[in-house]
Amino acid sequence: SAMALGATWDPSQAQSIGEVAGKELAALGVNLLLGPDLDVVETPDPKGPGDLRSQTFGGDPFWVGAMGRSYVAGLHLGSQGRLAVFARHFPGLGSSNRKTEEEVPTVRRTLDKLQQVELAPFFAVTGGAPDEASTADGVIAAHIRFQGLQGNIRATTRPVSLDPQALQLLTSLPGLADWRAGGGLVLSDSLGSNAIKRFYDTAYNGKLVARDALLAGNDLLYLSQFQSPGDADDFAAITATLDFFA
Repeated sequence: SAMALGATWDPSQAQSIGEVAGKELAALGVNLLLGPDLDVVETPDPKGPGDLRSQTFGGDPFWVGAMGRSYVAGLHLGSQGRLAVFARHFPGLGSSNRKTEEEVPTVRRTLDKLQQVELAPFFAVTGGAPDEASTADGVIAAHIRFQGLQGNIRATTRPVSLDPQALQLLTSLPGLADWRAGGGLVLSDSLGSNAIKRFYDTAYNGKLVARDALLAGNDLLYLSQFQSPGDADDFAAITATLDFFA
């Protein structure tokens, strides 16, 4: 697990394990990995509903970035470049106190604090990566809201994955902007999760949620459990969404 790798304090171990994973995934024909998890968990809460358990490298921003960068390099090298790697959960869920699959959390964070802690590992695999192998192909935008992001403590964003201003603000930061300009992608987290359905409440409509996600700046949409009322299944919902955009 990422936690076990983080406990070694040895980036070379992370790269070695990443190479094995990349080689095996590519051999199976897998060409996209939703991971690794680059969340910084400063205060673990194993009994809390939002605890990320063993999927994080640790609680120090520098070391989460170092281990994550080496793991990403291993995945690319092991797969011989045939595996796209999308780091999650941008810009960071380490301070969340609830499961983002079930409810959109609201975290009080200024932009300066976010850059010092949660965003630091993402900088390490985007604009701060030393080479192409260590550079993530994309990031997964999380369903998380921030209070006080731009200094006004009363102002709260929409979920970052659906907020054009917040997502643009974050992806235009130094390093991330250059990475984006060079082809770095943003993938929305699942648009059919219970958290998003609860956020939209009775107004949930998959077609309109997909539109909001694209307008927010996501390049790719993750559609899972995407049915709106009246849709027979995910396939019908996605087909209807494509027709809507056409």
